[in-house]
Parts: sequence; C-alpha cells; structure tokens
Amino acid sequence: MPIEYLLNSLTILCGEKKEIYNFIAEKLFLEDKLWIVTLNALMYMEYIKGNEYSVALKEASFSIPDGVGIVKLLKKKGIETERCPGYDTMEFLLRLSTKQNYKVYLLGSTEEAVKKASENIVNKFGTAIVGYHHGYFDWNMESEIVEDINNKKADLVFVGMGIPKQEIFIKRNIESINAKLLMGVGGSFDVLAGEVKRAPQFYQKLGLEWLYRMIKEPRRIKKIPDLVKFYLRMFQNKD
Repeated sequence: MPIEYLLNSLTILCGEKKEIYNFIAEKLFLEDKLWIVTLNALMYMEYIKGNEYSVALKEASFSIPDGVGIVKLLKKKGIETERCPGYDTMEFLLRLSTKQNYKVYLLGSTEEAVKKASENIVNKFGTAIVGYHHGYFDWNMESEIVEDINNKKADLVFVGMGIPKQEIFIKRNIESINAKLLMGVGGSFDVLAGEVKRAPQFYQKLGLEWLYRMIKEPRRIKKIPDLVKFYLRMFQNKD
C-alpha cells in the first residue's frame, strides 16, 4: 500500500510503482473524480513560485513522483519511492480503460499529432477514444471544449499542453468536466503519434530522460538553470 507524503503542502503518493498504480485503479472505481499530477523537478520549481500554477497543484487529488529529482528529494527526507513516469502512467491508464470500458478524451498538441495519437492508441491498446482536440485554442473556447468532453461522456481526460497551461486548464474546469479522471501528460501525445521518440531504456533506467530530450531538442537547454536551482535547493534542505 503506498503512503501519502506531504511535501511543501503537496500530497505525493509514494511506494512501489505497482502499488501506486493499483491504488489509482481502486480510487477510479470508488471515487467520483480524480486529478493526478505527474510531478517532476521543473514542475516543482514552478510550484514554489507561489502563483496560479501553485494553487492548481495544491488542488489536485495527489501527485505521483515522475522525475528522478523528486525521487531523490523524497529519499533525502527518508521516503523511498519508485518513479512513475507520466508516459508509463498514461499507458497504464489506457490499458485499464480497455479492461474497464472507460472512454478517453485527448486534449493537447497539434491537430495532426493528437489525431495520429488517437489512432495509434486505438490500434495499440484497443481503447475507446471518444474525442480529441488540439491544444492551441483561445481561453474563451474552454467552455466549448468542456461541453464536447461532456457530450462525448469521457471517463478519462488526458491534457497534453505542457506546464503551466495543462494544470491551469484542469483547475479552471475540473468542476464542470464530468469525468472520472483528469491528468496532465505533457508531450506524451507527440510520442504516441510517433513524432517524437521516447528516450531509450538506458536513459530511462538512469532517470535521464530529461537529458535525452535536451540532446534531441536543444531549445530545452534553457531549462537547465531551473534544474540546477532544484538540486541546490535540495542539498541546502530548503524544503
């Protein structure tokens, strides 16, 4: 059974990966609505700024340890946990959806990528994708998207618009969306669409998927200062 650890007012589910996923499956069956955050170091650094994003993360049902940085921070506090990468978590939920006949809606990325991701999910998992929408919309269109999600009777809604947009969208609309689960999934749609390759197993096992992404997408190098700040903060015991 996983434990819930409070890190700087954020509830994080900790334990073995299998235990965490079983816990999520049970919660989905028993509760009306879940909002899961897949927490990594960059998300945490955005969280501590004390802005709208910070408020959003606090309102989630719980976070799970996505990044190796979060795992190390928890270990420093005496909490042992396995990583639950966001992509793996999404795949687990897609397989669960097929078994439990949950309907899925995808929101995010480009129109072409989210459409291709939808097709590939159906082919790979047999999941019922009831709808999708790209993530490049004006905020005044939110009500239309929420209406579409509800009309399609989606049970699980995956939002892939990156941080902070995806969590802020969920915060603003979670009360209006009639789904069992909402979760931000970053760039997972691009991977599922085949437009971006996931890091090889070597990088995954070492918790260095972020390094692989930076090698492949040099524009991500600008995030290095935040990663440095995260580790400095951790070693200085500021959390």
